[in-house]
Amino acid sequence: MVCQPAIWFMEGVSSQKDILAAVQQIRAAGDHAFRIIASHRTDRPEILSEADYAYLEPAKSDELLAFMKRVIEKHQVKAIHAGKRGMLLEKMRAPIEALGVRLSTGAHSLDTFELADNKARFSEEMAARGFASVPSVQASRPTEVSDAIVQLEAAQQLPCIKPVTGIYGMGFWILKRSASQLQALNNPDARIIHPDIFLTALTGAETAGETLPPQIVMPFLPGPEHSVDMLVEQGRVIAAVARSKNGSVQSLENQGSAYQLAVACAEALGADGLINVQTRNDHHGEPVLLEANLRPSGGIGYTLHSGINLAGLFALRQLGLINDDDTAAHLANFSPLKVISTHGVKPLPVSGLSALDDVSTQK
Repeated sequence: MVCQPAIWFMEGVSSQKDILAAVQQIRAAGDHAFRIIASHRTDRPEILSEADYAYLEPAKSDELLAFMKRVIEKHQVKAIHAGKRGMLLEKMRAPIEALGVRLSTGAHSLDTFELADNKARFSEEMAARGFASVPSVQASRPTEVSDAIVQLEAAQQLPCIKPVTGIYGMGFWILKRSASQLQALNNPDARIIHPDIFLTALTGAETAGETLPPQIVMPFLPGPEHSVDMLVEQGRVIAAVARSKNGSVQSLENQGSAYQLAVACAEALGADGLINVQTRNDHHGEPVLLEANLRPSGGIGYTLHSGINLAGLFALRQLGLINDDDTAAHLANFSPLKVISTHGVKPLPVSGLSALDDVSTQK
């Protein structure tokens, strides 16, 4: 019996479960023969149960290559999606690819990772390349934040702030003078805070010896915001679906100025894999770049409802199971529609971790 080839999705962000489910879906629809491997640094049965085999990744990076070698050899892994540790695996690209696999990290250059990870540098460099980007000021001390706020308010612009590095919008605040003193406490999900309250907190933290992570202060743009999920191969965008956000409702699109800006950005970065670029419309209704994430977004699963299975196409192309003509036929299934997130509950699956010396299927 010939062992089926495998694709391996290593620990990802919040969408890893959706990605695995999407790959399962396209495998079943096309009756393709391959195995799905998943791994995580913690036992997450609700995620890992979506794969055929699941493993716990070593927490220490110096143990990762030996672990990967054993999994690759055990399952005839032909392709690996790096997931959350894209930059780390990019540094290890040569020894990993020497094991006979295709590695997808999000890019092929460490400088591209550093650029995308630094939102201030990203905005500055993309603007220098001729891309519409949100203007921003980097600040590391309360006085610098205060000066940036004053400058924006003098220009009749509403300031907002977020860390230079980070994901999930953590640390983002709209600095609004009309906000009540208790706005941030009474309704933190609105992400609005009075600038004086914010600056008082920063000053108090500095006095206590706490270090403020580098921040960027920029104008808050009216929107809408577009999150564009893409499958890219060495700077060539194979497929993309944009999500235009309007409150809890998202519109799935495959055209428009925001879509085109995001695609051009991914190409300019030479991105590679499942990535995401975010834009937001300015006061003139024109999209500007906010950030690029060299990994799948948390909402990539939403795009499946458009008829385009980005994660599935990624898997099939990485394994050499479809060509450009097959991909084009799949892309013809796109249908624009609106989606909304709903919360569901199901029993927690029994942990089914595999052992390298005694692999057992989870299905």
